[in-house]
Amino acid sequence: MVIGASFGGVPALTATSGPGLGLMIEALGLAIASETPLVVINVTRGGPSTGIPTKSEQSDLNIALYGMHGDAPHLVLAPTSINDCAFTTEWAVRLAGRLQAFAIVLSDQSLGQSRAIINPPENAPVLGGRVTATAGSENYQRYKLTDDGVSSMAIPGTQSCIYTADGLEHTTEGIPSSMASDHQQQLEKRHKKLSRFDYGEHWAIQEGEGNVCLLTWGSSWGAVSEDAQRLRADGMAVRTLTIRLLSPLPKEQFQTALQGVERVIVIEQNFKGQLFHYLNSLNLLPENSRVLARPGPLPIRPGDVVSQVKEWCRDE
Repeated sequence: MVIGASFGGVPALTATSGPGLGLMIEALGLAIASETPLVVINVTRGGPSTGIPTKSEQSDLNIALYGMHGDAPHLVLAPTSINDCAFTTEWAVRLAGRLQAFAIVLSDQSLGQSRAIINPPENAPVLGGRVTATAGSENYQRYKLTDDGVSSMAIPGTQSCIYTADGLEHTTEGIPSSMASDHQQQLEKRHKKLSRFDYGEHWAIQEGEGNVCLLTWGSSWGAVSEDAQRLRADGMAVRTLTIRLLSPLPKEQFQTALQGVERVIVIEQNFKGQLFHYLNSLNLLPENSRVLARPGPLPIRPGDVVSQVKEWCRDE
């Protein structure tokens, strides 16, 4: 229904949690192949399976990054606070529409079931909206190869702009094709429109200066930010980097954010350090980086990591 609504021309969004996201994967592949924009909010909690459904955990990062079948580029974002849920979701909807892409927003049980008094959230950047075809377009090509990878999307009923939107690989006109050249061109098109887009400064939250960086994502931001304040009060030069746009990760901006850093400590609420291994797979972390990964059901609290950070810094 969400794919159909977006195909009909309106912004479309749904919400689920880990097992529900798994059930959606096949249909989400259709959205990526047909370049139909939509957003899925995944409220993560303890897994696998039913796991600990009423407690929070940042353990769905791997499925969000890698869970698609085939080469299926898509967006993965994570809000950092209750206030940021509104900004990040609005940004995800606008990015999905502008790039004709599928976006996952990784909220979690802690954010989804908490209350807070907040200031009005910042508005997400205005990105120009969905590129649509105009009536009477001559030789309309739904999947035309363009410089930025984005081609015009016809709203059903637009004169002379009929096309097929299915899960089969296709030509630029949308005609199903198994030709190697068509497959290569469309793979490059879908990749290029995400990898070459300028996401601006909102990809992460950067705080402080220092040669030690506490790196985190999602709702762990609050505890990590307070931990950094406590460490600064004890005389340590500490900065924090909280990633909001996890995929595609702006690699050059990430490397710039770590300039002058001697030690990186990745802090996340899961068992195997999923963000740590993801960043290592991209060769973005210094050799002496370490991970402090704690699964749920208990949240990471301010003060939990201070002693560990001090111990590691002394050892090195």
